[in-house]
Amino acid sequence: MNSHQSENLKRAKAFYYDLKLAEAFPLFQNFFEGKTIEACCLEDSFSLWIRTLYELGEEEALKNYRDQLQNVPEKIRTPELNYQLALSLLTQEGCTVEDAKKCFEKILFQTKDIDLLARTKMGLATCHDILSGDWKICDSIIQSIQEDTLDPYLLDLVGVWKAKILRDSGDLEGAERAVGILLAKIKSHFHWHAYLSAKVILGGVYFRQNAFDRLLEIIKEVRGYCDQVPLRTIKRQIDHLAEQMRGQQAAEPIVLERSMSSSVLRYQDKTLHLSGDKPWQQLLMVLIREKVLPKKDIIQKLYQRSYRPKTDDKLIYGQLHLLKRNLLKLGLSQKLITKESRGYRWIAQVSEVEEGAS
Repeated sequence: MNSHQSENLKRAKAFYYDLKLAEAFPLFQNFFEGKTIEACCLEDSFSLWIRTLYELGEEEALKNYRDQLQNVPEKIRTPELNYQLALSLLTQEGCTVEDAKKCFEKILFQTKDIDLLARTKMGLATCHDILSGDWKICDSIIQSIQEDTLDPYLLDLVGVWKAKILRDSGDLEGAERAVGILLAKIKSHFHWHAYLSAKVILGGVYFRQNAFDRLLEIIKEVRGYCDQVPLRTIKRQIDHLAEQMRGQQAAEPIVLERSMSSSVLRYQDKTLHLSGDKPWQQLLMVLIREKVLPKKDIIQKLYQRSYRPKTDDKLIYGQLHLLKRNLLKLGLSQKLITKESRGYRWIAQVSEVEEGAS
């Protein structure tokens, strides 16, 4: 590797950890393109390249690497190649997790490299988590990782795993404390995968504590990152958490009763009458129906004209303020409406019934 290639690879890794995947993509591509699969696997940054492809949805390139890895005869597969094969299997939609697990298990007997063993054990714990959800097995695997000389970024991910295990074991206070310590450390060397994974773990803690206001803040922040970069792994996790929250909230249903002239929103023993003649009421009805509204759609639906950013942002904010104030009167959190980069999202399950329906 010449000095120019070395510098570009260093830049690619820095971009990756800073969540600048679009900037990392061409640098990784230029470095790995044309290399044999065996040569690719000798580079520890190949894992970052595989994850970059997965998060950005580059399925064709992923399939190409996966096919190359599987075509290498098993008897000459190196530990590094087996690791990349296992990792690529976990990025395959509808993959057989058992196959990935077998690949990870082989590596345990093939290498003494501390960093590779740590990555392998975290991959193996992932497989067990998917297959059985047994936190005790995952704990025994993660506890066996030698941390003394481990790469700092790998240490972050080990910390995420330990917080997850505390949460899954029911030690919510311990999990919250562990995540707090971890997030404080990550701020000194931002590492998006560990940071956002830790946020998802914390969201799971809040869900178990029924602390939905705090959970909504987590969902809002993480989705903000996913709006910037299509992070498939993190988005799937945070969407699942949001679905769980909506299911939990269904125990206290929000009901929208529609009629020809007006509608009524009911929550517990309170009601909010919606005549539909006020913009904030129209906004609420549209948000409930469509879930996500870009600003341009809000202006179009409320005022039947095109969006003008310089003046309309203040107008939208004013209507949202009125809407949220009325949600509070109903006993609902105003955080059921979250801001996203392209507009606003309604986070709540609402049952709709027609007037007179039994």
